[in-house]
Amino acid sequence: MSADPLLKRMATMMRFHPESPDIDGEAMSRLRFVAAFKKELHGLTTGNAAAYRADVAALPTPEAPDDRRAALRQRMEQHPYFMGWSSLMRASQDLMWHYTGRAVQGSGERLATRYKSMSNQARGTVALDPGLAAPRYLVDTDVHRMPGGYATDTDRDDLHAGALYDVGGAIYQLGMSNAAGGLLNDTRGRTLIAHLATRFPGFAPSRILDMGCNVGHNTLPLASAFPDAETVGIDVGAALLRYAHLRAEGLGIAVHFVQADAERTGFADASFDLVVSQIVLHETSPEATANIIRESRRLLRPGGVAAHLEIPFQAAEGDDYQQFMWLWEEYYNAEPNIAGVVDGDLVGLAEAAGLTEVQMGYQDIPQADGSSAFHARPRRGSGLSQWLVVSGSAA
Repeated sequence: MSADPLLKRMATMMRFHPESPDIDGEAMSRLRFVAAFKKELHGLTTGNAAAYRADVAALPTPEAPDDRRAALRQRMEQHPYFMGWSSLMRASQDLMWHYTGRAVQGSGERLATRYKSMSNQARGTVALDPGLAAPRYLVDTDVHRMPGGYATDTDRDDLHAGALYDVGGAIYQLGMSNAAGGLLNDTRGRTLIAHLATRFPGFAPSRILDMGCNVGHNTLPLASAFPDAETVGIDVGAALLRYAHLRAEGLGIAVHFVQADAERTGFADASFDLVVSQIVLHETSPEATANIIRESRRLLRPGGVAAHLEIPFQAAEGDDYQQFMWLWEEYYNAEPNIAGVVDGDLVGLAEAAGLTEVQMGYQDIPQADGSSAFHARPRRGSGLSQWLVVSGSAA
C-alpha cells in the first residue's frame, strides 16, 4: 500500500489539532491503515473502466438518459470486478467510521468539559436552537454512512457527531488521495478563497456566511483570509456546532456558529457581503439546492458575492461510464443529491435567484506557492485536484 508522507507523520500524532479527540497509538494505527486501504481501492478504480470497455460498453442501451444509467448500473452490478471493488469500497467506508468511533469515544467527557470551560474567554460564539427540525434529507439518510448522521444530538453537552466527522472526514480525504488539506481537512475553504481572488480581485467582505458549515473545516480558512470580517457558520446539527466552536477556539480563530437551516436561515435581507456553501448541495435535494441558492442571493448586500463549491463533475462533461462512477457515491455511499448537482443547471438556478455575472468552472486546489487557476472545463487525469464552483454577484 502507498506510503503517503502524511500517513507516516500520523504515526506519532495523538491529536489532529489542539482540541481534537485524544487518539492513542493503537487507534492511530487503525486510522492510518484504513486511509491507506481506501487510497489503494481508489487506485484500483481503473479496473472498472477496463471492465466497462471490455464487457459493457458495446451492449445496446436505451436512449433516455435515466434509462441508460439504470441499464448501465444493472450491468456493472453483475460484473465480477465491479462487484468485488464496490463491496470493498463500502466495507472500507464502514470500517473507517468504526475505527473513528473507537478512536474518539474516550474523549467525550474531556471535550465536553473543555467546551463548557472556554465560554468565558471565547473569541467566537455558538447559538443553538433546540426547536429547529432537521430537513428530511438529513433525517432519512446517514450521509457518508456516518453513524447517526449530522443531526444526532443526545444532550446539551454532546459533541460526538462533531468529533466523529472531524476525524473521519480527514481520513476520508486522505483515502481519496487529497492530502493537500492535511488533518485540518480545509482544501475546499482554501480553494474558495483562491476562486474569490481569481474572479473578484480586491473583494473584501465585512460579513461572511458559510451555509452548512459542519465542524468548520472550511469556514476557518475564510475567517483567516478576511480577519477584519465577521464570519458566521450555520448548520442544523447542534453537536456539530458545539464541536466546531471548540475547534475554532483551539485554533485561535473567531467564528460565530448558529444552528439554522440553509434553506431558511432567518437572517435579515441584505445582511452579508459573502455567502458560500461548500460541498453542501449534493447532500441535500434538488428542491433544497434551489432554495439554498435563492437564499444566498436574498442575504447579499449590493455588490456582495455568492459562491457555491461542489464536487468537480457535471454530467455534460462526461460519458456514460464517467457519470455512473461519479454517481457511485449516491448509489452506494449515502450521498443523496449527487445526481441533482451533476445534472442540475446550477448557473440557471443562480441567475433565476437574481445573481449577476454568474460563472461556473473548475478551481484548482491551491499549490504550496498559493497558485490556483480557474478553468472553464475540467482537467482530466489530474485526480482530486480541483473543485467545481458557481459564483455570481448582487447588483
